[in-house]
Parts: sequence; C-alpha cells; structure tokens
Amino acid sequence: MLGLKVAPGKPVVPATNLENAFANALMGDTAERFGRREAEKLGFLGAGRRDACRRLPGDENYDPRTLYLPPIFLKSLSGGQRQWWEFKSKHMDKVLFFKMGKFYELFEMDAHIGAKELDLQYMKGEQPHCGFPEKNFSVNVEKLARKGYRVLVVEQTETPEQLELRRKETGSKDKVVKREICAVVTKGTLIEGEMLSLTPDAAYLMSVTESCKNIENQKEEVVVLGICLVDVSTSRFILGQFADDLERHCLCSILAELRPVEIIKPAKFLSSETERVLLQHTRSPLVNDLVPALEFWSAEMAVYEVRNVFGQNKDSRVSKSLNDESTCIPADSESAGDLGCLPDVLSNLLNSRENGNLALSALGGCLFYLRQSFLDEALLRFAKFEMLPCSGFLNASQKQHIILDAAALENLEIFENNRNGGSSGTLFEQLDHCVSAFGKRLLKNWLARPLCHIGSIMNRQDAIASLKGVANASALFRRELSKLPDMERLLARLFASCESNGRNANKVVLYEDATKKQVQEFVIALRGCETMAQACSCLSSVLDNSESSLLSELLTLGKGFPDIDPVLKHFKDAFDWLEADRTGRIFPHEGVDIEYDSACRIVNDVKFCLERHLKEQQKAFGDDSIKYVTVGKDEYLLEVPESLQGVIPQDYELQSSKKGFYRYWTPKIKKWLVELSQAEAEKETRFKGILQRLVGRFCEHHNKWRQLVSATAELDVLISLAIASDYYEGPMCRPTITATLCSSEAAPCLSAKSLGHPVIRSDSLGNGSFVPNDVNLGGAGCASVILLTGPNMGGKSTLLRQICLAVILAQVGADVPAESFVLSPVDRIFVRMGARDHIMAGQSTFLTELSETAAILSSATRNSLVALDELGRGTSTSDGQAIAESVLEHLVRKIECRGLFSTHYHRLAVDYEKDPKVSLCHMGCRVGKGIGGVEEVTFLYRLTPGACPKSYGVNVARLAGLPDSVLQKASAMSNEFEAIYGKHRHGSGPKYSSVNDDQISVMGDILKLVVSSNCLETPKNMDMGLLSELQQRARYLLRKLQKKRTLGVTTSSLICQICIFFDLRYLRLLVFYIKMNHNSMLLVFIHRYMSVCYGYGRARERLNEVYGRKRWEEEGINGVLNLRSF
Repeated sequence: MLGLKVAPGKPVVPATNLENAFANALMGDTAERFGRREAEKLGFLGAGRRDACRRLPGDENYDPRTLYLPPIFLKSLSGGQRQWWEFKSKHMDKVLFFKMGKFYELFEMDAHIGAKELDLQYMKGEQPHCGFPEKNFSVNVEKLARKGYRVLVVEQTETPEQLELRRKETGSKDKVVKREICAVVTKGTLIEGEMLSLTPDAAYLMSVTESCKNIENQKEEVVVLGICLVDVSTSRFILGQFADDLERHCLCSILAELRPVEIIKPAKFLSSETERVLLQHTRSPLVNDLVPALEFWSAEMAVYEVRNVFGQNKDSRVSKSLNDESTCIPADSESAGDLGCLPDVLSNLLNSRENGNLALSALGGCLFYLRQSFLDEALLRFAKFEMLPCSGFLNASQKQHIILDAAALENLEIFENNRNGGSSGTLFEQLDHCVSAFGKRLLKNWLARPLCHIGSIMNRQDAIASLKGVANASALFRRELSKLPDMERLLARLFASCESNGRNANKVVLYEDATKKQVQEFVIALRGCETMAQACSCLSSVLDNSESSLLSELLTLGKGFPDIDPVLKHFKDAFDWLEADRTGRIFPHEGVDIEYDSACRIVNDVKFCLERHLKEQQKAFGDDSIKYVTVGKDEYLLEVPESLQGVIPQDYELQSSKKGFYRYWTPKIKKWLVELSQAEAEKETRFKGILQRLVGRFCEHHNKWRQLVSATAELDVLISLAIASDYYEGPMCRPTITATLCSSEAAPCLSAKSLGHPVIRSDSLGNGSFVPNDVNLGGAGCASVILLTGPNMGGKSTLLRQICLAVILAQVGADVPAESFVLSPVDRIFVRMGARDHIMAGQSTFLTELSETAAILSSATRNSLVALDELGRGTSTSDGQAIAESVLEHLVRKIECRGLFSTHYHRLAVDYEKDPKVSLCHMGCRVGKGIGGVEEVTFLYRLTPGACPKSYGVNVARLAGLPDSVLQKASAMSNEFEAIYGKHRHGSGPKYSSVNDDQISVMGDILKLVVSSNCLETPKNMDMGLLSELQQRARYLLRKLQKKRTLGVTTSSLICQICIFFDLRYLRLLVFYIKMNHNSMLLVFIHRYMSVCYGYGRARERLNEVYGRKRWEEEGINGVLNLRSF
C-alpha cells in the first residue's frame, strides 16, 4: 500500500489523516447537526481508533492510512454504504469521489471537506453527504488537489443493466454495481484542469534518494544524491545523480529553480540535512514517504518495470517511440528477458552502474507512485527523458551552462521577487514576451542555465539580430501563435490517451459524452500543428538576408523543422475536421480505415440485396407502388396494396396493416435483416475504435510533433528576447564575448560603458531617473575586484545586482542595456546579499551568511563572478571586519576571480588603497548640514573612483523619521567612535610622540588598577568608580593624541583603547604578559589586537615600521605571526 505523509510544519493538509481538516470543516451549525451522530455511531474513529491490523496509534508499525471497521458496524450498513467504507478504510488519507450514476458523491468526513473547500451543499438526512455532477469533475478535483488534498476517484465499472445480467448468468446475489479505483489525483499528478491551462509553469513531481561514499584523499564522506523530476502534464522525465556538499547547495539550486509541488522519498532514509533542505527551500509541497525497496524501488526494479512497459508492444517502431534515440539493451538472464529498448538516458545511467543507480532508484520511486495514479504506462510510452543539467554539479569547468545556485536565483530575483514570491519585478517578467505557454517554459530554462560556450552564445545573438530586422514577419508569427492552446501539454494528453486505463478504461461508465471531448481535442491538436507550421513559415523570409546558422537550422525543412505536411494531408483526407469538431464524431472518408470500410461494405451489400428484392417483388406482383416502410423499430416492411392480398404467398409473414395496405416480411427479408443487424453492430464497433486508431496513427509521428513544438518554442523565445531589448531604458548593445572559458592566456574581463538596469525603469522611481554607470573588472591593466563603499541607500546593492543580471543577459544571448559590453564567459555567479535566517534549520543570520560565503570560497573558480554585499555585518565590528578582510584577501590572492565587494568597513579601503588587483570605488553623494548639525545626504548613484569617507547611517535614521534629539546624539557618538577607531591614515606611515606625563599617569593608574584588582581571576573586586574615571581620562588622552596625529602602535594608546572598551579578555592577557615579563608574547598580543582593529596586513606593516624587522626576528615570533593563529 502507498505510504504517504506531509512534511511536518507545512501549511497543507496532513496526509497521514485528514482529522485537522475535518475538525476545521465541522464547525458551527454543521457541528451541531452531525457532531452527536458521529460521536454515537462512529466512535471507532475516536480515542480507540485502530488501523486495519488492529494496531493502536502508539504501536511503531501503526498505519494511519488504514482503519479497522468493527463487524457490528459493518452489519448495520446497506450494500452501498459498506462498499464506500471498504474503500475509505484503506485510504483514510484521501478524499473519496464516489461515483453513483451521473454524480460523484462525498460521504461522512469527506462531505465536510466538500462543503468547506468546494462550497457544496449538504443533502438532507442525518448522514453527512454532498455531491456534484459528472461534468464538474475536472474543476473540483483540481481545486482539492491544489489545496494539498489527495483525491481517490472511485468509478462505476458496471451499469444496473449489466448488474442484472451478471446476476442471471452467475447467480450472484450482489445488489450493488461494481466500482473500482480509477485515479489518485494530487497537485503533482494533475494532467488537466482550468487552472492548469492558465498556468504555463511546470508542476514537478520530485523523487530523491541519497547515499554516502568514501572518496580517496578525502577525510569526510561525500553525499551522493539521486534525483528524478517528472512533469506529468508534458510527460517529461529529468534524471540525475551528483555529489553534493554538506550544505546541499546543489540540491538547493534544483529546488530554487524548479520548485517541485510534490516530493517522493524513502521513509526514514534521508539524512537530517537533506530533510532540512527539502523543508527549507520549497513552497509547501506535498511530501510522500514510501517504504524503501518495497515501494521506493531499487535501480534494478525500476529498469525491470520500464522494460516491461516497452516489451508489451513487439513493434520496434512503437518501442522506440519513447525517445528520439533509443538503444536496445539485451536483458541478462536474471532480468525480465528481452523486453525491448531503453531510452539513451536510462541506458547511459544503467551502464554507469554505481554512478547511475541512485538516479534509477529515484525513477523507481516515481514509477511506483505514478502507478498508484494509473499514470505510469501512459506517461512512459511517449516520455521525454533528459539528464539533469547539474549532474556532476561540482565540476563546473566541464559544463556548457552557467551555474546559478539557490542564493543567486533568489538574491537576483530571476524568477521570484523577494516581496511576495511573485514574478513582478523579476528578470523573467522583463524578458517574457512569449505568446506560447511552451515558449515561456523554455525561456525559464534558458534563464536558469545561461550558456558558457562562446559559439552557442553568438549563434543566439545572430538569430536575435536577424529577427529584429523582420518586425512584420515576427508580428505575423506571434499572431498565429497566440491562437494556440498549450500544445506541448495537449499533445502529451493525446499521447497518454493511447493507453486505455484509469478513467480512460473502456469499462468505466461515463454518462457525459467523453468521446466528444476527445474528438474535439484531437481536432484542436491537428489544427494547432498546422498553425505552428504556418507561423514558422511566416519567418522563412528571414533566411534571405540572414547568416544566422541557428535560424537556418530551425526554419529549414528536414533539419530543425520537421516535414509534417504529408502527415497533416493524410489526416485532412481522412475526415472532415469541421464536422468532427461540431458533432464530436469522426466519420472517416473511404480508404482511411480498412476495418471500418470493410464493415461498411458488408452493410451496403445487405442493403443492396434488400433493394434488389424489392424490385423483384414489384415485378412479380406487377405493381410499382409496393415499397418498404418502417414502423417503430420494424424496418424493411414490404407494404402491399390490399387488392393484392389474394396472391400473397403463404410464407410471407404479416406484421401490420393500415387502411388499404398490408405489411409483410418475406423469408429473404427476415434473413437479410439478421445479417444487416450483425453488419451494423460490427460497423458501430469499428466506428467506436476509429478515434483510438487515428490517435494511435497520430502518435506514431510523435517525434515530429515534439520537434515542431521545440522549434516553435525556440523561435518564440528568440523573438521575445528581441522585443525585450526595446523595453530597456537608454542605449542597448550586442555584448562582445571574448576568449573562452578557462582560458589561461588572458585574465577574465568585464567592461561596460553606461550600463543600465534591465528591470528598473525611471517611471518606477517617481521623480528620479536611473543612473547608468561604467564598470571595469579584470583584463589588461584593470583590477579584478571592485571594493565598493558608499552611503547607506546609495545604490551599492543595486549596482551589484545590475552587473550580475547583465552577465546573465549576455550569456543567454540577449542584448544588454549599455553603450558597450565586453565579457569573457563566466562559469558561475555567486551572490551573497541580504540578511535572513533559517529558524527551522537552527541557523542564525550570521551563520547563514557565512555558510553561503563558505560555499563561494570552496566552489568559485578564476572564471566565476562573485558579488558580496556587506559581508560580516551580522556580528561584532571587530569580528565582521576581520572576516570580511580575510574573505576579500582570499578572493584577490587565491581565486583571482572577478568580484564586487561592497562594505561599510572603511578600513578595508585603507588596506587595499595601493593594491593593483583591487579598485576602490564608492557610490557618489553630496553632504550638507541639517538641523542640529546632522548631515543630510543627496544620493548621486554614480560609481565614483576612490573610497567613501563614511557611511552616513545617521542620514538614513533621519529619513526613517527618528526624533531630532536622537539624531543629534547619534551624530555626536558616531563622530566619537570614528575618532577612536581612526580609519584615516595620514602620510606614508604612523607618527609617534614621546610619552608625556599625562600618558605615564594614565598608564600607571590603569596598570595599578588591573594588577591590584587581580583581574586575572574576577572583575568583582575592581573599583568601578575608579575604572570609570580612568576611562574618561583615556578618552581625553586619545582625542589629544589624534589631534596631534600621534595615535599609532604604542603601548600607551593600546592600553587606553583597551581601557575604554574594557575588554576583559585583553585586560587579562595584558596583565599576565606584564607580570611575567613576556616581551615577545606582549608583542604578539599587540599585533593580535591591532589585527582586529586594523586588519592583518596593515598591523604587520605598522609593527615592522615601529619595532623594525630585525627585532621581530630576534624575538622569535615571526613564524608565529605567519601562522595567522590569531
């Protein structure tokens, strides 16, 4: 039995049972009406509830999906009620749609769900009961599925007449017609519906499994994941297997891009980290736990089942229809035998053995789940198998696409904005001018995986440039395409309808004319394919003046564009499309269907015999007025005038009469009527199968139809990108792509002139206008990293996003909003910005920030683009600044990639002032004085060379509306802190003054205080009044030193700073080193403290200048410093 449950903590309907949903639905008048009855008659649902094996909820093997029904309760039920409870007791986690005649009925607890979620009205009576007509099935099943419910569809497979016949033939005492489960519908298995037709986004069903592997030369185990994603609406299967890091960044990226609506996993099998990621990076999916091996199949079982499906049809042509290219794989003696061919994707995974087993096992989990929904065979026969693009995710240099991880997709707002998760303001919305649903899905794929191969990028650029020159042809193409439904999904439904199972099974009793809908969909599909071909032909003129190899491929018959004219002509000649659409019935033209033609000939032969017999009778009686008439159900009655009654042969059988006429059946007429009845029955049988045979013939060419959809979608996306550039503000250009990925000949470069923003427009900025900027990263004579400072709200984060988005556009092949844009290909884009925590995962804001930073440092390459926004702000200033400088140093010295590093740690700008690999820039502003001396800042949003002197945070406080008194106090304290930290460097090096009396006095008093108070033990005995006085004196002394520009690395200034901030750790160390006379360790201590304040490099430089390099060596601590253990 299918083991299903919902991930804890998700706001969807629990799958183990629907008690919460029932409780919410059963309120108010409803509770009063039905509550007492349910308490009296359904007590077995309460505290004493047991599963089908009579286990209590406390039992470790308790199965909440099933229910034990007491025998005494079953005896009190009618036949129909018993049948309903038998289904329900095995599927307590689902809502039953129970077919009764022309209606689907909901009983008991399901009725409460129907009333609450579907606005159905309760029927009269004490039993909860509601329902809806058959014609509303699609709407209602989709509503419940999208709200997180699982719907079990129980159909009638027998009519009352068939029941009576069965009772007579078998002696059965059944009083209830047969019913069977025909579908299980969830949000991941919806294949049709009104909302589905309005939403082009794919709704993925995702299966995931994992294992741990030991790899040589690595201490820790490597986690390997197997993934299978299925879009049931398009029969698309995506499989992959890859190694992931401890944070599961690869898995996070897949979840962020594809947003699966339903997840399948082996129960109690995945690691806690994988479970956390599945919970944290999804949008309330339905989660299903399957029993490992038994339900979540192994790789061997999955391959066995796939081969079984292929092996059911011995026709090799149909067997190969699962994929464009298939490889026959001989089955070994332990398998199912020679069961046919496997698609290349499955074949490659199978041949990879342990490198493909997890992916195949994930497929097995999907197949088991789809079998419960009666979709496995229908999807597999014409499935499109693909490899997951991130298979081998960590080896980015060998990939053909940019890798955009979850942080990049979210921070850059590629598909979802950060306000409400919608598409407004995203890059996808800006570029999406596609008129087809399948084009929109392809555009999403392109944006999620921009190209790395320079030739592929230039091919797209050439195609887009050519399409810009044929605006009229593009408009005709879009006009034709706008008439179409979602052809990709429509074709997938047609392919699936070849399998007569589930609700499509012949035995299912449907009162609505389902055949009429199928005929109309078939006609729509034929017309849609014809329309796509006509739309593409509108662009054929582009090839006359274009050198685009991509357009040539897409529009040339027999290459990227399939030759479908002969196939369409066949179906046009086969039947009248207009009549079929109007009547819902297909009457094939002669010669189209041999079986139907044969049945028609037999009928016509019998009718010819009857007509010939009539002429013989007229001649025999000498009366041309003799004719055939029909009375009621009696046909071919020979109507003879009353005057000829005397000459009628005795073997003529009188059937009826009217005034002046008698009606007979002759022996020959009776014989031919039997033959005619049999022939017409055979004709009707053949007629009913016409649609199925025509659809089957249509599906034989499924590769052509898919190729047609693919070519049309690609053209739709290319035109969309051509149109999108017209919506940019300011100049636009075709990017120049230089060098190749991983080239060692020249440093990676990025150069943009007057770079605008692809999404933000001036009309969305009120009275302002967007300011373009020139950007240069890498290349000859240019720094590879921009260290960006500037005021709060000055546009630093916007600039970072703007550059990253421009790179994505360039490598998608689109134009960029700039006067010029030169780029060597990027292999990965890393973006770390924004403050957010992961409470459910127990991760603080700072830990989340550092986890993402760690992934960047471990995965970035020389060809990567890294954008870090205000790294280190989630902790203390000293720790944050130290981490920020260390990360920047690693990017500049070790990775040597292109980077954008925005910060409010202004000492970083001092440290890298003369570094040729780092370009100091800031976002320009004008500063004036406001009320009470508070600074008022005017933002210029212009990228300006050099560092910004401060961040002007008090100005943001002013804009936020803080009281003037608070602002003035904050401004004064800000100036004081800046004076203490001394971020400005004057001259070529620090200047020092001799120790005067004030300094000696302060230092002496401080040392007396800390030594006499024994602060190595506890600060409790310390005179806090004296300490406060000393801190005031220290502040005064430091201000005095700074005014004389004498603040440097001296023991006096150091002790003063420690005193002011009274860091107990540093006080203890200082006193210990002074007591023990450890001069060398005292110097190490001084360096450590200065490293925190000023950064490692600057502290080392200053200490060398002050004490001399020789003394450092004599003290024997140079090696200690190089360890950077502090």
